[in-house]
Amino acid sequence: MKTYIVLDESGAMHLKNERYFIIAGFITNNLHKVKSAHKKIEKIIKERKGIDLSLKVELKSSKIKENQQAIFLNELYSLKGIIPIAIIVDKENLTNFNASENVAYNFFVKTLIKYLLKSRISVMNTNEIELRLDNRNTSVKTLKDLETFLIWEFDNKINFHVNYLDSRINRDIQMADYVANSLWKEYNLNNNKLKEMINNHHIFLSKFPIDYFGVNPSKKEMLKNKISIQKDVVKN
Repeated sequence: MKTYIVLDESGAMHLKNERYFIIAGFITNNLHKVKSAHKKIEKIIKERKGIDLSLKVELKSSKIKENQQAIFLNELYSLKGIIPIAIIVDKENLTNFNASENVAYNFFVKTLIKYLLKSRISVMNTNEIELRLDNRNTSVKTLKDLETFLIWEFDNKINFHVNYLDSRINRDIQMADYVANSLWKEYNLNNNKLKEMINNHHIFLSKFPIDYFGVNPSKKEMLKNKISIQKDVVKN
């Protein structure tokens, strides 16, 4: 059975006024279930906001209230077989990381997939994965870069398909946007208001770089020495 990994990002690697870059979304075997849930909640919220249902108005996380975003997320997280996922990148603790925006994005998607495979999630026990990603204004030249990169990285053991999609007409991408934005608010704004409105759920969350994530950069050298000593002790 094919596994779908649906992702959107919040923030950007090049922005200096935010510490954390987020790529997040969910895993599922059943896209129809997600799209139906989004359509149901969208109708409710558009009616409350007085938006004509015949108009193709995307309810992006940046354009709706937190309580409305929480309704979408609670609906998504209540669905059986839906697994929320994310990778949070601490940009202030990246060392000698000068990759382009596109190369960095591909690297972190690969890192997230490796984390998910190591987590032994049952839905990841597959040889066919379709990644559904926001198109991010990606140029035609780079459309196949991630797909090729992943096939090489995983030695052709998994058949990857990468689709870049317009969030305006893809409900699953819009759901991924709500997940990514909720984590952006939590980590960059230290805002737990939205988190508190969401029912209990577990997000498979990868943090990068793992050893220094969230550490004050001024204390990084001290922690680095401590980790080095601990590793030497284990070896000996």
